[in-house]
Amino acid sequence: MTAANKDFREKFLSAPHAFSAAQIIAALGVDAPIGLSNEEADLRLTRDGANTLEHSAERSWLSILLGQFSSIIVWLLAFAAIVAWFTESRLEAAAILVVLLLNAVIGFAIEWQAGRALNALQKATHLVVRVRRGGRELLVDAAQIVVGDIVILTAGDRVSADARLIEAVNLRGDESTLTGESVAVEKSIEAVESAAPLAERRSMLYLGTNIVAGRAEAIVTATGKQTELGRIGELIAETKSEQTPLERKLAELGKKLVYVVLGIAALMLLAGFLRGDEWWLILKVSVSLAVAAVPEGLPAVTTLILALGVLRMARRNAIVRKLSAVETLGSVTVICTDKTGTLTENRMTVQEYRLANAQTIKSFPNFKNNLTEKTGVNSPDDNFSRLLRVSFLCNDASLGSNSADKNQPIGDPTETALLVAAEQFGFNVGREKSNYKKLLEHPFDAVTKQMITVLQAADGKAFAALKGAPAVVLDICDTYISEDGKSTILDDETRNNFLKINQEMADGALRVLAFADKKFADSTNLEIENGFTFLGFVGMSDPPREGVAEAVQAAQKAGIRVVMLTGDQINTARAVAFQLNLSQGEDVFALHSDDLINSDKSEIAQMALQAHVFARVSPEDKLRIVEALQKAGEIV
Repeated sequence: MTAANKDFREKFLSAPHAFSAAQIIAALGVDAPIGLSNEEADLRLTRDGANTLEHSAERSWLSILLGQFSSIIVWLLAFAAIVAWFTESRLEAAAILVVLLLNAVIGFAIEWQAGRALNALQKATHLVVRVRRGGRELLVDAAQIVVGDIVILTAGDRVSADARLIEAVNLRGDESTLTGESVAVEKSIEAVESAAPLAERRSMLYLGTNIVAGRAEAIVTATGKQTELGRIGELIAETKSEQTPLERKLAELGKKLVYVVLGIAALMLLAGFLRGDEWWLILKVSVSLAVAAVPEGLPAVTTLILALGVLRMARRNAIVRKLSAVETLGSVTVICTDKTGTLTENRMTVQEYRLANAQTIKSFPNFKNNLTEKTGVNSPDDNFSRLLRVSFLCNDASLGSNSADKNQPIGDPTETALLVAAEQFGFNVGREKSNYKKLLEHPFDAVTKQMITVLQAADGKAFAALKGAPAVVLDICDTYISEDGKSTILDDETRNNFLKINQEMADGALRVLAFADKKFADSTNLEIENGFTFLGFVGMSDPPREGVAEAVQAAQKAGIRVVMLTGDQINTARAVAFQLNLSQGEDVFALHSDDLINSDKSEIAQMALQAHVFARVSPEDKLRIVEALQKAGEIV
């Protein structure tokens, strides 16, 4: 590759989201309908390397063993044992050596086992990818993917490299692992601004994310450590390894002991010299007193206490690679935590229904037993029943075929949440869906912000089910279900009142969808441009994980501040922080990533010492916040 070609290629690959798909394809020298040839793919694999992320180097048994003798106190004891041996204090020398050996064996055994467990976890994943090469579609090991490969993805697939979309049909991706965004992201082939943050690059797919709906073709623009996920790994690898508080204290104690030992030896040598004693006797007494000043049991006691901590952590399914890391947990003053999947379940859940007839129904996981009588879902024409029916019929997701599989619904997180809620309210979603024949479907997309499905019931009657953005749905509704249960004309005043309800729900950090239906006199005239009946809103969110609130409270009682660092929206993050009481009864102080721009470490530390939430932050921002807090003297 010439220097000019390389510069041309790097210009487009530096920000592939900002260029058209055709420009990226041309820059990479690929014929999209055919893909790379096997020979070209092999050349690029040799040039760029395998599509793998570099894991931390596996520590050898010798490295782990030598690490047990890295403390200055251990060196001091070893020196004392040698001196004791040559001064004929063989029993004391043997005792010291036994202590050192016991300390090394325990530490080595714990860290070796933890290292093996972590390495096994790293090697447990294996992924194959559907690619187009030489005009044929092949399944290729993810490690063999190269820049320029055309990958084909459908719902349920995991993205194996960073790629620019060249075709997207109703595509939505779960990027929570990378951006913290708990809601599935709508994707498009349209280019975006070069300066667009990671969470807003709709034209890109990224390694480690998942396809939850639709299908796509994309051209790979980065592999391995050149990907966004790989860059995060490099940032972490570049951070300096710091001593734990215990290691620092033991090092300080060791230095003091060295001074004490040398001082005692010097004093005894001087006293013996002034008294006229024999040099051998003076040396022996001086060394003996110096050795006595060294606490032989300190390393063994320290190691045993830390080993007990590691075993306790193991019983809670936490792997600790280094013994000293356990002690750090006991010295922590600030916990910086992600939100999505850590504080929350990373699973959209229906929180409440706001019906057109002014009824509000809260959604709870244990509401199934007698709620059908209270809400009237057994009545097919009831407002709530109609909304629930629309929510699972105008829906591309699915639940498992048996109760065990229902814990793993398939599809967009928002749509699966609607199915789960409908089941909890007494509907058998699979059986109900089988009772209807689909006549027409307009899938959800980012332009129309709505989805319409036209279905025919067993009695031959047809109706349309509509879901989408509240303003869009209300715009094509002519009627609504009033408080008396009747279909009533939807005037402008009522429409505005419904929009206020939508805003109220959105202010509570809920993702809001609106629902409507339309009944047809016959199946020959399926007009779906207007004439719908508004049924109500559904509010969803990613709820806090079970036990997290109690864990936060326990940390706060121990004097530890908990700070949320998330890539999600600030309103969503603030609402979760309020639910978990991160502010300990005060107003939640939330900052946006924009507040970090042009701020130095001392300024960021001051922000972090006051803020409860940092929203829309990138991985780089998170590292800056942690480093700033460490510089301010916090143990993070």
